[in-house]
Amino acid sequence: MKSFLDIVSSNTNNSTMTRTREVELRISQLLVARAGIDVLSEIQAIDPMTLDYAGRLEYLETLQKQTGWLDALMQSALFAVAGDAPGKPEGIFGVDELEREDVATVLRMSPSTAQSRIDVARTLNNHFPLVCDALAMGEISAHVASVIARESADAIQQGLAPEQIRALEESALTHAENHSAVQVANRIRSTIAKLAPEEFEERVERAIEERNVHMYPEPHGMATIIALLPITEAQTVMFAIDKMARIAQARFRQEAGSAASSSSGSAAS
Repeated sequence: MKSFLDIVSSNTNNSTMTRTREVELRISQLLVARAGIDVLSEIQAIDPMTLDYAGRLEYLETLQKQTGWLDALMQSALFAVAGDAPGKPEGIFGVDELEREDVATVLRMSPSTAQSRIDVARTLNNHFPLVCDALAMGEISAHVASVIARESADAIQQGLAPEQIRALEESALTHAENHSAVQVANRIRSTIAKLAPEEFEERVERAIEERNVHMYPEPHGMATIIALLPITEAQTVMFAIDKMARIAQARFRQEAGSAASSSSGSAAS
């Protein structure tokens, strides 16, 4: 026969399990809800340590959606500060210099990073309303939104027609549903090549002019080589390096085998 304490303990455990299941069900509902301050307020009051593993994953995913919503607000705020286009130089300040320095100070980042953030905000707010909506709803990440803006900026500046921009936006968003940011960038480039082949060729020519090779010393007598090359040249270099590595590896094995044979002969003597 159960004691009174056993009964109380059992009832408490059952109550806790019921409460946990209710919370996990609520998280599942919040996950599919539109991102916003209401969802964020509710999710922050939940302790993820009280959830099972699946519930913790849904909690994490729900928070990620709210991050997109906050990033959309950030884009709007940057756009409000910097304006819809680069301003004219004022006094001692160059184009965008005053806004760039203010943003860099407020957000505690370098001026170059601040300028990049401003450029992305302008591109998104001026040309990609659907991307802004998707970001606000947590359907895409800030990184994907930035990739869409950066990869499209040159083509837009060179005169991509409004209907072409819409087609580019729809293609990028459709691809972003199940692909990484790198794959989205590749899709944007291929779409631009189809929509505006002349602009794409100009971008390719500029990229070729910017090819470079850098070497950085590393500890222990090593070094890192970084090369930005056209893909055909990069493949040629890679094949040559691979061939040299295979030759060096074969030589090392041969020398190691010879050394082992010599050691065995000496021991036998």
